[in-house]
Amino acid sequence: MGLLRFFWLTLACLATAQCSAQLAENPLEREFRIQRTTWHSAVVPGWGQLDNGKWWKVPLVYGGLGAAGFFIHAEGDLYRGYRDGYVALTDDDPTTLYATEYDVQTVRDLRDFHRSNFEQSILVFALIWGAQVVDAHVDAHLLGFDVSEDLGWMPGVGPTFGIKLSHGLASRRTPRAR
Repeated sequence: MGLLRFFWLTLACLATAQCSAQLAENPLEREFRIQRTTWHSAVVPGWGQLDNGKWWKVPLVYGGLGAAGFFIHAEGDLYRGYRDGYVALTDDDPTTLYATEYDVQTVRDLRDFHRSNFEQSILVFALIWGAQVVDAHVDAHLLGFDVSEDLGWMPGVGPTFGIKLSHGLASRRTPRAR
Protein backbone atom coordinates (compact mmCIF):
# COMPACT_ATOMS: atom_id res chain seq x y z
CA MET A 1 0.00 0.00 0.00
CA GLY A 2 2.84 2.38 0.83
CA LEU A 3 4.56 1.68 -2.49
CA LEU A 4 1.37 2.38 -4.42
CA ARG A 5 0.87 5.68 -2.57
CA PHE A 6 4.48 6.64 -3.29
CA PHE A 7 3.98 5.81 -6.98
CA TRP A 8 0.87 8.01 -7.27
CA LEU A 9 2.49 10.87 -5.36
CA THR A 10 5.55 10.71 -7.59
CA LEU A 11 3.38 10.62 -10.69
CA ALA A 12 1.40 13.63 -9.50
CA CYS A 13 4.59 15.59 -8.83
CA LEU A 14 5.99 14.75 -12.24
CA ALA A 15 2.72 15.67 -13.94
CA THR A 16 2.69 19.16 -12.49
CA ALA A 17 6.50 19.47 -12.55
CA GLN A 18 6.33 22.11 -9.85
CA CYS A 19 6.11 20.36 -6.47
CA SER A 20 9.48 21.18 -4.94
CA ALA A 21 10.16 24.20 -7.11
CA GLN A 22 7.21 26.09 -5.63
CA LEU A 23 8.38 25.55 -2.05
CA ALA A 24 11.92 26.86 -2.57
CA GLU A 25 10.91 29.94 -4.57
CA ASN A 26 12.01 33.40 -3.53
CA PRO A 27 9.52 36.31 -3.77
CA LEU A 28 11.01 37.76 -6.97
CA GLU A 29 10.84 34.41 -8.75
CA ARG A 30 7.28 33.96 -7.51
CA GLU A 31 6.17 37.37 -8.83
CA PHE A 32 7.88 36.71 -12.16
CA ARG A 33 6.16 33.30 -12.44
CA ILE A 34 2.77 34.84 -11.65
CA GLN A 35 3.25 37.63 -14.20
CA ARG A 36 4.49 35.16 -16.83
CA THR A 37 1.53 32.85 -16.26
CA THR A 38 -0.95 35.73 -16.50
CA TRP A 39 0.70 37.01 -19.70
CA HIS A 40 0.73 33.53 -21.23
CA SER A 41 -2.96 33.09 -20.49
CA ALA A 42 -3.81 36.51 -21.93
CA VAL A 43 -1.94 35.76 -25.18
CA VAL A 44 -3.05 32.15 -25.76
CA PRO A 45 -6.13 30.80 -23.97
CA GLY A 46 -5.26 27.87 -21.74
CA TRP A 47 -1.51 28.47 -21.71
CA GLY A 48 -1.65 29.85 -18.17
CA GLN A 49 -3.60 26.79 -17.01
CA LEU A 50 -0.89 24.57 -18.53
CA ASP A 51 1.80 26.63 -16.76
CA ASN A 52 0.00 25.99 -13.48
CA GLY A 53 -0.32 22.25 -14.14
CA LYS A 54 -4.12 22.48 -14.43
CA TRP A 55 -4.26 20.80 -17.85
CA TRP A 56 -7.82 19.56 -17.25
CA LYS A 57 -9.12 23.14 -17.49
CA VAL A 58 -7.87 23.65 -21.06
CA PRO A 59 -10.74 21.73 -22.75
CA LEU A 60 -13.22 23.74 -20.69
CA VAL A 61 -11.64 26.99 -21.84
CA TYR A 62 -11.65 25.98 -25.50
CA GLY A 63 -15.15 24.52 -25.23
CA GLY A 64 -16.50 27.81 -23.89
CA LEU A 65 -14.61 29.91 -26.41
CA GLY A 66 -15.64 27.59 -29.24
CA ALA A 67 -19.32 27.75 -28.29
CA ALA A 68 -19.18 31.55 -28.04
CA GLY A 69 -17.33 31.70 -31.37
CA PHE A 70 -19.99 29.51 -32.99
CA PHE A 71 -22.75 31.85 -31.82
CA ILE A 72 -20.77 34.89 -32.97
CA HIS A 73 -20.57 33.37 -36.45
CA ALA A 74 -24.18 32.14 -36.60
CA GLU A 75 -25.79 35.28 -35.19
CA GLY A 76 -23.50 37.49 -37.30
CA ASP A 77 -24.63 35.75 -40.49
CA LEU A 78 -28.31 36.05 -39.52
CA TYR A 79 -27.88 39.70 -38.55
CA ARG A 80 -26.15 40.58 -41.83
CA GLY A 81 -28.85 38.78 -43.82
CA TYR A 82 -31.71 40.62 -42.11
CA ARG A 83 -29.78 43.91 -42.25
CA ASP A 84 -29.33 43.60 -46.00
CA GLY A 85 -32.97 42.56 -46.37
CA TYR A 86 -34.17 45.56 -44.39
CA VAL A 87 -32.07 47.88 -46.53
CA ALA A 88 -33.45 46.23 -49.67
CA LEU A 89 -37.05 46.59 -48.48
CA THR A 90 -36.69 50.25 -47.46
CA ASP A 91 -34.49 51.71 -50.21
CA ASP A 92 -37.43 52.63 -52.52
CA ASP A 93 -35.63 51.12 -55.50
CA PRO A 94 -37.90 48.82 -57.52
CA THR A 95 -34.92 46.96 -59.02
CA THR A 96 -33.72 45.77 -55.60
CA LEU A 97 -35.14 42.34 -54.84
CA TYR A 98 -35.39 40.61 -51.48
CA ALA A 99 -37.57 37.52 -51.30
CA THR A 100 -39.13 37.07 -47.87
CA GLU A 101 -42.47 36.21 -46.34
CA TYR A 102 -42.02 38.89 -43.66
CA ASP A 103 -43.10 42.50 -43.78
CA VAL A 104 -40.73 45.44 -43.20
CA GLN A 105 -41.45 45.71 -39.46
CA THR A 106 -40.83 41.99 -38.84
CA VAL A 107 -37.55 42.10 -40.81
CA ARG A 108 -36.46 45.10 -38.74
CA ASP A 109 -37.38 43.31 -35.49
CA LEU A 110 -35.47 40.20 -36.59
CA ARG A 111 -32.47 42.34 -37.55
CA ASP A 112 -32.46 44.01 -34.14
CA PHE A 113 -32.92 40.66 -32.34
CA HIS A 114 -30.00 39.01 -34.11
CA ARG A 115 -27.82 42.09 -33.72
CA SER A 116 -28.43 41.94 -29.97
CA ASN A 117 -27.58 38.23 -29.90
CA PHE A 118 -24.46 38.88 -32.01
CA GLU A 119 -23.23 41.56 -29.60
CA GLN A 120 -24.01 39.41 -26.56
CA SER A 121 -22.04 36.52 -28.08
CA ILE A 122 -19.03 38.81 -28.50
CA LEU A 123 -19.39 39.90 -24.88
CA VAL A 124 -19.60 36.26 -23.68
CA PHE A 125 -16.48 35.41 -25.70
CA ALA A 126 -14.58 38.30 -24.09
CA LEU A 127 -15.83 37.35 -20.60
CA ILE A 128 -14.76 33.70 -21.03
CA TRP A 129 -11.34 34.85 -22.23
CA GLY A 130 -11.04 37.21 -19.26
CA ALA A 131 -12.24 34.57 -16.80
CA GLN A 132 -9.57 32.12 -17.91
CA VAL A 133 -6.91 34.83 -17.49
CA VAL A 134 -8.15 35.55 -13.96
CA ASP A 135 -8.31 31.81 -13.22
CA ALA A 136 -4.70 31.32 -14.32
CA HIS A 137 -3.57 34.33 -12.29
CA VAL A 138 -5.33 33.17 -9.12
CA ASP A 139 -4.05 29.60 -9.56
CA ALA A 140 -0.52 30.94 -9.97
CA HIS A 141 -0.90 32.78 -6.66
CA LEU A 142 -2.27 29.71 -4.90
CA LEU A 143 0.49 27.35 -6.08
CA GLY A 144 2.71 28.39 -3.18
CA PHE A 145 -0.11 28.38 -0.63
CA ASP A 146 0.66 26.37 2.49
CA VAL A 147 -1.81 23.51 2.87
CA SER A 148 0.07 21.58 5.54
CA GLU A 149 -1.62 19.93 8.49
CA ASP A 150 -0.23 22.46 10.96
CA LEU A 151 -2.65 25.37 10.82
CA GLY A 152 -2.08 26.43 14.42
CA TRP A 153 -0.84 29.75 15.71
CA MET A 154 2.06 30.38 17.99
CA PRO A 155 2.20 33.37 20.33
CA GLY A 156 4.80 35.77 19.10
CA VAL A 157 6.79 38.73 20.26
CA GLY A 158 5.89 42.01 18.71
CA PRO A 159 4.67 45.53 19.29
CA THR A 160 1.36 44.50 20.78
CA PHE A 161 -0.06 45.53 24.10
CA GLY A 162 -2.53 43.60 26.16
CA ILE A 163 -3.29 39.91 26.20
CA LYS A 164 -2.65 37.83 23.15
CA LEU A 165 -4.56 34.58 22.83
CA SER A 166 -4.05 31.89 20.25
CA HIS A 167 -5.74 28.65 19.43
CA GLY A 168 -4.29 25.74 17.50
CA LEU A 169 -6.43 24.34 14.72
CA ALA A 170 -4.46 21.13 14.30
CA SER A 171 -6.34 18.04 15.35
CA ARG A 172 -5.23 16.49 18.60
CA ARG A 173 -5.47 12.77 18.54
CA THR A 174 -6.13 11.01 21.76
CA PRO A 175 -5.09 7.41 22.14
CA ARG A 176 -8.00 5.02 22.05
CA ALA A 177 -8.43 2.39 24.67
CA ARG A 178 -8.00 -1.12 23.30
